[in-house]
Amino acid sequence: MKLTYRHILFFIHVLGCFSTAKAQNLIANPSFEDVNICTEYHAPCSPSAWESVAPEHLKMHYLYSQDAMAGTNVVRLVHRQRGMRSYIQAKLLCPLEAGRQYKVTVVAGKDFRGALELGLRLDTGYIYRLSAVSLDTLPPTIVITEKNAVQVKKGDIDFYRMEKVFTAPAKASHLIVGNFAKAVPRGEIDQRESFYIDSIGLEPLESGPLCEGAQQVKDELYAQHRRHTVPPMYFKQEKTKLDIRQGRRNCLTLTVKDESIFTPKGRSRYPDAAARLDSLIRVYDPYAGTKVIVTGYSFKPGTGNYNKILSTVQAQKLKDVLVYRHGFTVDDVEVYGRGSAEPRYDTTTEAGKEENNFVEIEFCLPKPPPEPVVAVAPPPAPDTLVIPDVLFRFNSSELNTKLYDALDSLVARIPRNDTIQLQILGYTDNVGTEAYNLNLSRMRAAAVAKYLEGKGLEKYIRHVSGLGETAPVAPNDSQEGRQRNRRVEIIIYKGSD
Repeated sequence: MKLTYRHILFFIHVLGCFSTAKAQNLIANPSFEDVNICTEYHAPCSPSAWESVAPEHLKMHYLYSQDAMAGTNVVRLVHRQRGMRSYIQAKLLCPLEAGRQYKVTVVAGKDFRGALELGLRLDTGYIYRLSAVSLDTLPPTIVITEKNAVQVKKGDIDFYRMEKVFTAPAKASHLIVGNFAKAVPRGEIDQRESFYIDSIGLEPLESGPLCEGAQQVKDELYAQHRRHTVPPMYFKQEKTKLDIRQGRRNCLTLTVKDESIFTPKGRSRYPDAAARLDSLIRVYDPYAGTKVIVTGYSFKPGTGNYNKILSTVQAQKLKDVLVYRHGFTVDDVEVYGRGSAEPRYDTTTEAGKEENNFVEIEFCLPKPPPEPVVAVAPPPAPDTLVIPDVLFRFNSSELNTKLYDALDSLVARIPRNDTIQLQILGYTDNVGTEAYNLNLSRMRAAAVAKYLEGKGLEKYIRHVSGLGETAPVAPNDSQEGRQRNRRVEIIIYKGSD
């Protein structure tokens, strides 16, 4: 399907609808139209205010789409692929109140057979993982499906606008979106199946203004440009463990309840874990450079610090058994306590809370000598092509067909290779209303994007938007200055994210 002016007008209309509902939407950047330029690659790698759950393993796929219903940008999530999953998450502008009713609106599509079923989990903080695994131990708060659709837009990918009213079960400040169904790697195909998320809205049923600190939360979210690393504050200990893993190979992981695994009662209760532990103990060689990482997890009533201490104590008990009963060298066994910071199971039930009390043991063998490290050059600065006002018809988003040769000479400067990404931004002068100028700038940017698609550059386009009169490059007090401000910029980012 190709972008037409009717589609452009439809996009502008829908964007206008979203902006009018903004006063109630608890999600910043609900339709992903505001782009984040990440610090790691200096490229348009994700929408502002949204983050990946496993940024170091699988990057967020932020795409320009002709089929989108609520805008022109979507986020593609891995629905399933050999046990792999991807999720996006965002902090809410205002926390949800337990017992209060809300309406969630999701516009999404899919590229696989079967029903569209998307999970949304409400939580009290961000969730991060070091690998793109399923969050199947954390149940979604809401599941929204095609049965909740109130509108469908057919295209290469069908998009569904789905709505659902729910009552918040508890106070929550963050939203995580993706497939929370249990992963069965052997039963999943190698080909990647994906969701395409076009927009997400969350608003209380009762009308009224947002909470007092909403704008400050949004400003903080938009000011955060890290997108490809887990924040150190979440995984200081995990990072230390990762450093150990990276210096090792063949790390085998075993999860046990506590040190009772070494007792007859514990062994009879968990025979499989006991048998695996026996095997690992038998092959331990203090002269082989083996490292053992013992990490405790605790979810008992009490403060986070209390659970951290309790989990460390539980891990230390297992270390003591390994050292004093089985001859492990003290320096070969590392002990960590994660407390309640990273629950793996449902925290809303007593059974789930109890499951979050456990100890993880990792046995890691040394790696061979490292290969020489090749220094990676920083990403080059982007180039910008400026499409001047004269290439458009007067006061219109329609390109002047008589000047296609001039436009082609500009487009010919864009390299054709998979290391580039294109961002297309429209601008105007300050003549006319802000709303009119904003719409005109968006329509002109979309017209240039459509022209580039016709030149075979569709797959390189990452983000298309208009900024109206907000970023002049010259004073608007002269005809020459106003003409310079009426422009469309094609920003060429070199180096893939």
